[in-house]
Amino acid sequence: MKLVSTVSSDQETWGFDYAFIDLSPELARLARRRVNILKTHKQADQQLDEMYFWDFHVEYFSPWKDEVDSADPLSAMLERLLPVAGDLLRAPDDFAVPENLLARVECSQMIIREEGIAFIAIPKHASYYIRTSEVPLPLLESAAGA
Repeated sequence: MKLVSTVSSDQETWGFDYAFIDLSPELARLARRRVNILKTHKQADQQLDEMYFWDFHVEYFSPWKDEVDSADPLSAMLERLLPVAGDLLRAPDDFAVPENLLARVECSQMIIREEGIAFIAIPKHASYYIRTSEVPLPLLESAAGA
């Protein structure tokens, strides 16, 4: 399942408008295992809220990053995508982000919560985080084939 999420931050996020999440069955199963680990550890310590793992499964991008022909078709496609949960949009199986529209990030992480997962990263040469919308647990279970 391919998803596109809007990106948010406490700072201006020019060039980081969207995130592409290729939620393969393997990634969904990994995320579900991590959610189960969180729930197990939370039984021992109720103060545990969320867990973070280094992760590079997300591509951050903006269809307006470069003013070239590849941005127009991508922008038009994004307008046609249907929502699946919150700010998450379902992308077609052949969805791909052109290389020139990708944004460079550092410290990419997966956030594990009881209700689902989200992703954060630091834009290259910046000192703030950008974050995706949360992928809810039912969507993870669907993608995992459960």
